Amino acid sequence: MGKTLGYARISTNEGQDIQSQKARLEDLGAVVVFCETGNGSSLNGRDQLEAALRLLEPGDELLALHPDRLARDTGDLLTIAKRVIEKQAVLRINDPAIVFDGSDIMGEVLLTVFGLVGSVEKHFIKARQRRGIEAAKLRNAYKGRPATIDFNRVKELHAEGMRPTDIAREMKIGRASVYRALAA
Repeated sequence: MGKTLGYARISTNEGQDIQSQKARLEDLGAVVVFCETGNGSSLNGRDQLEAALRLLEPGDELLALHPDRLARDTGDLLTIAKRVIEKQAVLRINDPAIVFDGSDIMGEVLLTVFGLVGSVEKHFIKARQRRGIEAAKLRNAYKGRPATIDFNRVKELHAEGMRPTDIAREMKIGRASVYRALAA
């Protein structure tokens, strides 16, 4: 058998410890552990997962502690599994014990079921978040997400004669954000 690559993910740095996941994956045989902090509801922007998938070779194994560390969506979980199989590697999840090598329908069934559980969980998280925002708005305590764009800098660059497209490129923001800043 080839090498075992581990994948660890936490949603936020607040109250979560990626080191414990990393140590557990190493105990389970991972020679390298790819660690990521971020939302698991999408495969977009998951650079460490991409790196792990790119490094897989025939006979290797991608190891995660739980299905929701890989994805919170059935389609995404099955997409990851398919990419592992295309590399002639194996996807192993520690808890619940799932080994998916593409040869057994039960592995795919288990991935589908746990992907569905992740989807349901994601739905409930978003519903609780919406209720929390609505309650905060009623108390006039909701301020919205903090601005990430320096509106004054956008206006300065525009006053200096820079075009909106160039401002967007310079500040690494979308052109629509530039137009919103100029209109504010």
